[in-house]
Amino acid sequence: MRLLTFSASRHFFRSCPQRVPPSFVALRQTLQFPRHASSSADERTLAQSKEVLDLLMGSESDVNLNASSSLSDILSDPTPLPSTTPASTPDASQMLIPPASDPLLHFLASSLQRHGQRAKAERIVSRTLLYIHALTRAPPLPILRHALITASPAVKCITYKRAGKNVVRPAALTEKQRVRAGVHAVIAASKNKNGKTLEERLAREIIAVVNGDSKAITDKELAHKQAMVNRGNALVK
Repeated sequence: MRLLTFSASRHFFRSCPQRVPPSFVALRQTLQFPRHASSSADERTLAQSKEVLDLLMGSESDVNLNASSSLSDILSDPTPLPSTTPASTPDASQMLIPPASDPLLHFLASSLQRHGQRAKAERIVSRTLLYIHALTRAPPLPILRHALITASPAVKCITYKRAGKNVVRPAALTEKQRVRAGVHAVIAASKNKNGKTLEERLAREIIAVVNGDSKAITDKELAHKQAMVNRGNALVK
């Protein structure tokens, strides 16, 4: 009964050669282990095994394949090399870990989103970056970041009535308010650009902002000039 089971298992494994890893087959063909080898054949096999290990490790192996070597000696940890430089913990400010998603692209997609179609807005942002790269042959993200920073105003002018007169009061913007104003200015100015799709017009407007001939930059300069004229109405704490 046992013999039949063993024969059936041998026949099964012979009929399925893909179960044996190809690396093991190549190593077995290289070493050529004999079934009943003498002492000289064993020594020759051990020498071939050491040569194969040297080839795999790229240098001479320190593992002794003789019968006298014990398993604990082979599996023992290697002696650590003395470190020449002292171990220092890197500063958190020096670890340049990129975010999972760029906040500027996320905010641009949120500004382009209409009727809850988030995937469509993200697709427009991706195609805009592709158009920028196709038109400039340069990395698109630094160009987009520079354009939005250039088009972002630093102040806004608030108009209100005082004693029957319209008074313009300038007010400083926070960083998030500046980016939001710059993004909306670029999107509004891109409506006058040539192009069949929104992403193409937006890419051309971003390149125009970098070149300095955009309506968004003109509106920013007018806002700053109006704030300088009415700086006396600014609230001073």
